[in-house]
Amino acid sequence: MPFVVMITGIPGVGKSTITKLALKQVRVKFRLLNFGDLMFEEAVKAGLATHRDGMRKLNPNLQKKLQMKVAQRIVEIAQKEPVLIDTHAAIRTPVGYLLGFPKEVIEVINPNFIVIIEATPSEILGRRLRDLKRDRDVETEEQIQRHQDLNRAAAVSYAMHSNALIKIIENHEDKGLEEAVYELVEVLNLAVGEYA
Repeated sequence: MPFVVMITGIPGVGKSTITKLALKQVRVKFRLLNFGDLMFEEAVKAGLATHRDGMRKLNPNLQKKLQMKVAQRIVEIAQKEPVLIDTHAAIRTPVGYLLGFPKEVIEVINPNFIVIIEATPSEILGRRLRDLKRDRDVETEEQIQRHQDLNRAAAVSYAMHSNALIKIIENHEDKGLEEAVYELVEVLNLAVGEYA
């Protein structure tokens, strides 16, 4: 039976850092897959993109086709080993927000757990400004909060179509990265225990 945990959070929340640190401490080995990277691989193969951050500017119908291809690849991998998907639940595009997973795609992936990483808008803005490796759009704190609210709403809709459990982990500057990592390790260990 496939076992999939989805971890989501808006850009700059610290999701990838927390995930990588947690995977070094879990009892069961997970295969970490970045949904955006897999989509980018598919887009490059199809001649649709040359840069990862340009993906969100693709036509939404093309994005949905790429998402379905990636979802099918993930399910094949999850048949053999537990999978942790690093992804965005709601993606900001030039014309509005796109759900990271349309209904058909989430039903194919069918995650067991959805973990949402959140922080305050000011913390996220500060992290984005310090990260010079990515080409991120500039957003106000109000826009960041709206994006985070939509991310949470999207995760709830995914749970409705997959019966996944949802866990929210807060990654605040004063709380410490270690505590957020600890919470994720606990969730992953319990999740595998529940479905073993």
